[in-house]
Amino acid sequence: MIDLKTVFSVSQLARHLNDHLRNEFGSIRIQGEVASFTRASSGHWYLALKDESAQLKAVMFRQRNVLAGFFPAVGDKVEVLAQLTMYEQRGELQLIIDVMKKAGQGNLHEQYLQLKTKLTQEGLFDSARKRPLPSVVFNLGVITSLQAAALADVKQALARRAPHVEYSVYHTAVQGEQAAAQIIEALRKADSAGHEALVLCRGGGSLEDLWSFNVEAVVRAVAACKTPIVVGVGHETDVTLAEFAADLRAATPTAAAELISWPTSELLSEIQSLHVGLRKALRHRAQMLVQRVDRAELGLLTPTAYLNTLESRLSTANGRLPRLVERGLAQQNNSIQVLWESVSLEMNAAQNSANRSAQLLESGLMAAQRRNIAALDSRVDRLGSVVEAVSPQRTLERGYAFLQPQHGNAVVRSVLDVQTGDALRATVADGEILVNVREKTELRGPFNEDVKNSR
Repeated sequence: MIDLKTVFSVSQLARHLNDHLRNEFGSIRIQGEVASFTRASSGHWYLALKDESAQLKAVMFRQRNVLAGFFPAVGDKVEVLAQLTMYEQRGELQLIIDVMKKAGQGNLHEQYLQLKTKLTQEGLFDSARKRPLPSVVFNLGVITSLQAAALADVKQALARRAPHVEYSVYHTAVQGEQAAAQIIEALRKADSAGHEALVLCRGGGSLEDLWSFNVEAVVRAVAACKTPIVVGVGHETDVTLAEFAADLRAATPTAAAELISWPTSELLSEIQSLHVGLRKALRHRAQMLVQRVDRAELGLLTPTAYLNTLESRLSTANGRLPRLVERGLAQQNNSIQVLWESVSLEMNAAQNSANRSAQLLESGLMAAQRRNIAALDSRVDRLGSVVEAVSPQRTLERGYAFLQPQHGNAVVRSVLDVQTGDALRATVADGEILVNVREKTELRGPFNEDVKNSR
């Protein structure tokens, strides 16, 4: 109780009332009709809510209203989660709104259709802006709740289909009032982490349960991702706006994991095929180089043939000398000398030119051969790294193990291969562990049926 002797200033009393309102009411839910609405240049919303007998002013700041998914209009029935405060400068009561939605569940489908139409007209869902997924993914980012069944589905699919894929999980709520903001933040972190692809997923539910994936800010965050992204929400019949904005839509979380991963067996087969092709290319390149050297060596014989021709001409001229002696032996001898000097010069020039051409060709061939061999060595090293990454030893180093009977070499593939009390050897990365089967539990699934049918 306030002492009547205490004298408050106006600002002191206003602050006292403000603190009292915050402590007394906290966050409250209010339903009413929008009596007025203004969107400021800052992005904040200023509005008034009313019913038949009262009216309250309200404000919804930009960082909160971007998650609303719609713009309220005068006359709309809305439900808000807000705090009751007093605007001290004017001495007016006002609501600070954190969450707003249209009153009544039936409006959700209408909001869904309106936002879908709006974003479609903007071109946000156009196939032209969607990017292809990487042909092979080794590093994956998964955005979902750590408690969601969808995460277990993704893990099982990757372990079964592509154990070579390493993944990081970015936790976020997937439904509720805080889910949209958390999803946007998780997308931002995953997109900046350097992954080759992203998966955003959650299990099925009602339209209200899945609504976070229809919030405009979430849909735009999916579309803005620089990393190729697959969205798999709910069951095959559930389609959210975030899926339309993704580079690829998956019907379920399991389907999302399968679409993003290349089976390890197929990857190994492709590596083997590339290895065979590489060896063929090396052999072909070597044969081509040998042929070029052979042709170059043939070209070096041309000056010799030219010399033989000149020597034949000289012999012919010498044969004519006896008949020309009377016309001037001195003149003929001079002609012969000039001819011989010319032959020598031409022969030397031709030989020098051929030698230079051979040296240049040999240098070029050797440089090209060194570059090709270096490139092939680099590619073989990369392929070797991939093969090593999926080797049995590396698989054991990631925490896996395989079981065998204590006295035997058979591999335990199913709970049907062992009995309670059996002694087993568990092989891990750095040795073996002897274990006893105390209890076994059979899981139903396609794998178990295949094992039973094979017995």
